[in-house]
Amino acid sequence: MIQSQAMLTIWRRHTASCPHRDRGREYLKCNCPLWADGYIDGRRTLRQSLKTRDMARARLRAVALQESDTLGSKPLREAVEAYLLNCQHMVESVQRNYRNRLANHLLPFCEGLGIEYLHQLDVSARGVETLDSFRVQRRAPAGTTLAGTTAARELETLRQFFGFCVERGWLKENPAKRIKTPRNIKPKPVVPYTHEELERILAAAARISGGEYARRRVKAAVLMLRHTALRISDVTMLERSQVQDSHLLLHTKKTGATVLLPLPSEVLTALKAVPTPRGVDGGTSKHFFVNGESSPRTAIRGMAQSLDAVFKASGVANARAHRFRHTLATDILSAGGTMRDVADVLGITEAVAEKHYAKWNVNRQERISQVMLAVREGTKRAHGKRLVVIK
Repeated sequence: MIQSQAMLTIWRRHTASCPHRDRGREYLKCNCPLWADGYIDGRRTLRQSLKTRDMARARLRAVALQESDTLGSKPLREAVEAYLLNCQHMVESVQRNYRNRLANHLLPFCEGLGIEYLHQLDVSARGVETLDSFRVQRRAPAGTTLAGTTAARELETLRQFFGFCVERGWLKENPAKRIKTPRNIKPKPVVPYTHEELERILAAAARISGGEYARRRVKAAVLMLRHTALRISDVTMLERSQVQDSHLLLHTKKTGATVLLPLPSEVLTALKAVPTPRGVDGGTSKHFFVNGESSPRTAIRGMAQSLDAVFKASGVANARAHRFRHTLATDILSAGGTMRDVADVLGITEAVAEKHYAKWNVNRQERISQVMLAVREGTKRAHGKRLVVIK
């Protein structure tokens, strides 16, 4: 039996088959599980499995417990599980991102360094340096480079997770808040589709493999993306009740607004031609594209694969579903619509619409041109000579 200065005792919990069971827990020269007891003023305040049979690893974990004010800290894995459980009210895609960043990346990285308890990531325990190393490793995994915008979102996830731990009393301070957010990160520019590119995509939808069933479905999906700017998940799960009197009923998630969006006749015709989803036993399905039996994630993946086949057949460079949102936003602004109009249709806030689509605002560009022309004319009058314009 090994006793530490902080009154931690490491001992073997002998199994029923251990030949040294009768020698007591002080006998350590076997391979039985290792446990730790903690004492304060002669009173036991902790009894905890060290979750190992290896003595060297047990000593490291005992040291981690010694450094904790309470002779026992929240295991990092349990904290991650608790946080993910607390996020179950969020949409599946967000939960999946959190699981990937925390459970699939942060946990293995920390465990590889022997970090298994939250207090080992506290500010006073070099937690900031550990998170810095983690972010460097994430920025260049296996020879690839993580996009700057993705790295910034992962830092935000770390801040939210450790903030959750501080609120629960498992940490004194949020170490991720000590890391500065990278500045001047510019997302990759997304260019709207041209009219010619849209024609090529529609033509490709009419000739993909899979028979008439697949072609009718994907054509309707492409037209919905083009004229409504819905996300691919919303198109896949589109319900028949959402199409009312030649309009699409939208409930925008971020602005909380309800919008009735008129649908062109070609979209309505394509939706009527969509065959009943396979797997529906008689009658009509609640949805246009799914039978309601498979999970939404599986259905969305299937729709994405169909669209990828169309984009590949079209030959349009960098074609993807999200570009349809930029295309419709540009059309709205070109027709004199406002940023609020763009926000309502796309289901985003005006601030986000301004951030991504301001450069396509024709009215804004015209105002800038008028201001610059006025400045130029004023300069001519002031100097009484022709202004040289450098092109």
